[in-house]
Amino acid sequence: MTKSIIVVGGGLVGTSTAYHAAKAGLDVTLIEQKHVAHGASGRNPGFVWLHCRNPGWALDISLKGVELLRQLRQDLPVPFEFRQEGGLIYFTQESQRKVMEEFVELRSRHGLDMDLIDTHAVKEKVPALRDDVLGASFCANDAQIKTPTVVAALAAGAVAHGARIHERLPVTKLLRSGDAVVGVRTPDGDFYADVVVVATGAWTEHFMRDALGLEVRVGRERLQVMATEKLPRSVGPITYGPETAKVYTLFRDLPSWNEEAFTSDIERELGHTMLTLAAQRADGEILLGCPIDYPGHVDLRPTLDGLGAISKTIARDFPSLADAAIDRVWAGVLPFTSDMVPIVDFASPGLFLAAGHVFGNSSGPMTGKVVAQMLLGEETDVDMHETRWDRPLDPIVPGKTVVW
Repeated sequence: MTKSIIVVGGGLVGTSTAYHAAKAGLDVTLIEQKHVAHGASGRNPGFVWLHCRNPGWALDISLKGVELLRQLRQDLPVPFEFRQEGGLIYFTQESQRKVMEEFVELRSRHGLDMDLIDTHAVKEKVPALRDDVLGASFCANDAQIKTPTVVAALAAGAVAHGARIHERLPVTKLLRSGDAVVGVRTPDGDFYADVVVVATGAWTEHFMRDALGLEVRVGRERLQVMATEKLPRSVGPITYGPETAKVYTLFRDLPSWNEEAFTSDIERELGHTMLTLAAQRADGEILLGCPIDYPGHVDLRPTLDGLGAISKTIARDFPSLADAAIDRVWAGVLPFTSDMVPIVDFASPGLFLAAGHVFGNSSGPMTGKVVAQMLLGEETDVDMHETRWDRPLDPIVPGKTVVW
C-alpha cells in the first residue's frame, strides 16, 4: 500500500499530484530543479483549449479539467487567474470556410458547445482583429488561466495539507532496491518513499536516461512568445489564427482539408510553422505567438527569426497592436508523445510516470487528481487506458514536425 511519495517536477502535473495526494493523506515530498512553474507551466499563454482535443481520453480529461479548475478556485488557499470566455479560430479567406464549417459540425457531434460565428460576432469578441476577418469557430467550453498562478496555488494547497516542497534541488539519480525504485539522489542527500512520481515534462526523456538509464519517448516542442505592455481590453476569448489548423489531426482529416489554404505567405517566407495566437490577461497584457520547432534538448531561448515571425503575423492580423510596446519575450517547451497522449502509469515497481502533457493546462490539474487516485488504488475519474506505459510509441526525432 502506498503511504509516501516523492514527486519530481514542480509544474501543473507535479503540484496537482502533490496537492491531491497530500489532501488524501499521503506523505508527500515534491522536488523541483529550479522553482515551481519553471518549465512549460510558467511559459505558456494559458490556453485551456478544448476546441481541438481529440475525442476519447484527451477530450474527457479536458472537460473534467475545466470543472476541476472551477472547484480549485474555491478549495485552494490562494487565488489564481481563471476566465471562461470561450475560444475561437478565425479565418480570413473564402477557401477556408468549408473546412471551418465541417470542423464546427464535427466538434458539435463530439459534444462541445461550438458554433460558426460571422464577422460581426468575431469583431465584437476580439476588436483587435483585422476588419476583413470572415468568421470563426467559437467554442464556449474554452477557458484561460495564468498558469503560474495556478501552480503557485496548488503548491500552497499541497503545503497546507502537509507536503514538503524543495526548490532549486536537482534530482541526479533514481535509487533502486532490486527491481523497484525506492527514492532519489540529490546534492542535499537521498530521499526515500514508496513511490517516485516523475512529472518532469519536456525534461523527461533526458532526465530518465540520465537518472535511471530508461528510454522514455517524450519529446519537446518549443513555442516562442511576446507579451505587450498592459493595454485596454481588445481580446476577449483566447484566439487562434487559421494557420493553427495545420497542427491538428481533427482538421487534417476533414473531407475538404486543403493545407495550402491554411499556410500563410509569412510561413512560406520564413520557414516557420505558426501557432498564431493572442490572449489578453486580466491585467491587460496581451500574449502573442507562436512559431513552433522541435529542439533535441530543452531550449528556452527565443530566436530573432521566431520573434520576427510573430511580429509579422500579428501586425498583419491584429493591426491595432502593431504599435504596442513589447514588455518581454521568451520561449517555452511543451512535452509530447507520438500519439499526443501522456504517459500516466507505473513503469516499474515504485516508479510512476506522469509526463508528455502537450495540452497540460487542460489535462494537468486533473492528471494530478487521477494520479493520487491510482496510487491509492481507487477508481479513477477518467478512464486511463490510453495513457498506459506499455503502449507502442514512436521514437522522438529532433526537428521532425508533429501533428496534435
